[in-house]
Amino acid sequence: MKISLRALAIAATLVSGAAAQADEYNLPGLITPPPGTTAEWIVDVSGMGGIAPSFPGAKTYSFFGLPGIAIRRAGEPERFSAPDDSLSLAILKNNLFAVGPAGRWVNNRSIKNYHELFGLSDVNASIEVGGFVEFTPVPWARVRGEIRKAVSGYDGWAAYLGGDIWQKWGRLTLSIGPRLDFGNDQYASAFFSVDPWQAALNQWSGGRLTAYRATGGLVDAGVTAAARYELSDTWRVSAYGTYQALTGSVSNSPVATRAGSTNQYAAGIELRYSFLTKDLYWVPKF
Repeated sequence: MKISLRALAIAATLVSGAAAQADEYNLPGLITPPPGTTAEWIVDVSGMGGIAPSFPGAKTYSFFGLPGIAIRRAGEPERFSAPDDSLSLAILKNNLFAVGPAGRWVNNRSIKNYHELFGLSDVNASIEVGGFVEFTPVPWARVRGEIRKAVSGYDGWAAYLGGDIWQKWGRLTLSIGPRLDFGNDQYASAFFSVDPWQAALNQWSGGRLTAYRATGGLVDAGVTAAARYELSDTWRVSAYGTYQALTGSVSNSPVATRAGSTNQYAAGIELRYSFLTKDLYWVPKF
């Protein structure tokens, strides 16, 4: 997912569009293209690192690292984005709406690493692909929704609904907003169900899991807060923290209540670099 959607985003930089002179956008960290050429795109490349639950419902945490890319036409205002957004690419957009593909990665659950889950089945790393729609009714708030289908790991659907409000003070931008995640029965069963045979094996090994059938619906609710600081016209750093509480059927699963946790936290730091380009012509200057 991460590779394929980013490849799609990179391919978009090869599309010709309305031109604008490179020196109009005040990006001093770039070498201006030769006379007679123009820069048509602004490309943001980023890297993020942080910690998140090892898998849905886990009480343990794992480090992660993810690359990112965003592309917009030179002169086009940047849309607000939160560091915990799914990987996405706006294909159709105006001042109010943006629509496009979206994808997310869900960590694998390997039982050999978690003795308290002995007897359960492994869940391979899951790639979820789908689409998003975003509505920005005012310059300081947005609502975003996604629906995604797992194409590996588990067989099911997931959805997301959230929003953000933000305020900018000079180079600093602070934001906060609610997060709601949904999953269908297949999602809930893959991560939170325990059949009688699995429960018997788990208890034989000294575990505490009991038989349970998880069903889909609202699987967690929480909030994300973020801070972004513009280090220069080309560099910026962002940090975020998220709290999510499992809810609905999955919150009563022994996978969460006896072997994991119903409280899920995540935090990360992102560094982003922006450059101008036409047909991938650019030379960064540090």
